[in-house]
Amino acid sequence: MCIRDRYQRRVHGIQWCQRRSMGKESKSQFSLKKVKQYILVGRAKPVVKAGKQEEPKVYRMRVFAPNTVIAKSKFWTLMRKQKKIKHTGGELIAIHEIIENPSKTVRVYGIVLRYQSRTGYHNMYKEYRDTNICGAMSQMYMDMAGRHRAREETIHIVRTCVVPEKLIKRAETKSFTNGNVKFPLLNRISRPPIKKFKAFARAKRPTLFLQQINTFQYICSHKQKLSLIHISEPTRPERISYAVFCLKKKKTQ
Repeated sequence: MCIRDRYQRRVHGIQWCQRRSMGKESKSQFSLKKVKQYILVGRAKPVVKAGKQEEPKVYRMRVFAPNTVIAKSKFWTLMRKQKKIKHTGGELIAIHEIIENPSKTVRVYGIVLRYQSRTGYHNMYKEYRDTNICGAMSQMYMDMAGRHRAREETIHIVRTCVVPEKLIKRAETKSFTNGNVKFPLLNRISRPPIKKFKAFARAKRPTLFLQQINTFQYICSHKQKLSLIHISEPTRPERISYAVFCLKKKKTQ
């Protein structure tokens, strides 16, 4: 093998590794579940009977999907199940993406869904806090994958709405409706009052946490000492992974 062939093989290997790393990055970005809202309009293909062309009914559907390809797939799947219209015997009239106006106001979104598990079909109602409906749907997909191991293709959205404060049902969401709600400051960075006191290098490492809420110091200073006995590995290499930390009391002799 000549030097030129070795060089070409090496270049091809580097390019293959780069393509593989790009694929991994795109997969991790997809795991964030960026969902978009689409409106699809379709119907069955017109059929000529007895010299007259029949105009079939037109159906409109709202679908949440990452892109237009998956949105079309969901549309024809539901049309086949509900209206007995297949992709080969139908036509898609229009598809539009609904882009909401940017807002900094947090709302509570209620989602009625139906999903398929290993034992059967289940109805469910969920509430999420977000600034738009697409963000709430992203939280719902990740929550269903983590809590119930429900895949995206098994989840069907029945209805969505903005829930007023008086009609909130979930206790987790109600805790944020109180006007006196407070959040701890976990990352506190002391900054110089004047620019001339700013230093690029210091001899002492800065403290970026509050000592009152430092869990490690609390465990070490507590009378009943605890020991870390088990750390489980991720259960699967895909989007869903779990890590379990178990603490037990040390035996005092």
